[in-house]
Amino acid sequence: MTSSEPGGGGKQLRILAYHAIADLSDDRRLAEYAVPPDLFAAHLDTLLERRWNFVDLDALLAFLAGKGSLPERALLLTFDDAYTDLLEVACPIMAERGVPAVVFAIAGKLGGTNEWDAKKRATTLRLLDADGLRAVAEAGVAVGAHTTNHRPLPKVPEIELDDEIAGSGRRLQEAGLPWPRSFSYPYGEWNPALAAAAREAGYEVAFTVDWGVVSPGADPYTLPRVEIHASDTPRKLRLKLLAAGWPGTLRDVFLRLMGVRLDPSGK
Repeated sequence: MTSSEPGGGGKQLRILAYHAIADLSDDRRLAEYAVPPDLFAAHLDTLLERRWNFVDLDALLAFLAGKGSLPERALLLTFDDAYTDLLEVACPIMAERGVPAVVFAIAGKLGGTNEWDAKKRATTLRLLDADGLRAVAEAGVAVGAHTTNHRPLPKVPEIELDDEIAGSGRRLQEAGLPWPRSFSYPYGEWNPALAAAAREAGYEVAFTVDWGVVSPGADPYTLPRVEIHASDTPRKLRLKLLAAGWPGTLRDVFLRLMGVRLDPSGK
């Protein structure tokens, strides 16, 4: 371990958030949210070479419950949306390296496409169907819920929230999958009422895309993640992990000075 990288002593966890594993460099809307396969492999290789330890969802749940410890430099790998490239591209790369992961599926669009990006004229991407989700589960990827329709939850009418949150778990069950233990807020948008709804729905953990690290006593329904983008070289990825738990202003100034792009939307 180099002096410039975090240790954690088995008492902290960092969570990585990916979307598509594909080269969409020609798509202005999605380019940053699609990490090319070669770069994804390079990310995993540099982390393994630097003695980061990938853990699975069971390890996270045990840690949060105070029933298990984490290895030093612990990482959890997650994917939002459940694109078909997870099965076709990412799973073989992870299998070669023995890396587990979690994926969050949009229960009302299994086998469909990223319709929420259509109005922005983005590339159409296919989503895994129920068979595909079962296949990734067999490959070591735990399947979680990502709502029913991928709507920004703070804007969803209260009467429709049950279908989006608890309903997504029910739909995955109806598709022949186990009840998902984990949930991810679309766009990372959440508030205390939504976190309470995720708990009441029966999920054991829920994930945001807020910066941070997971330490003992963390709220299981507001877990932070480090979003990883196509412009993140292996070096920039390591810098993000280094600064993940820093105060916001210090973190942002440091990462900008290091050339890390903080807003992939370009705004």
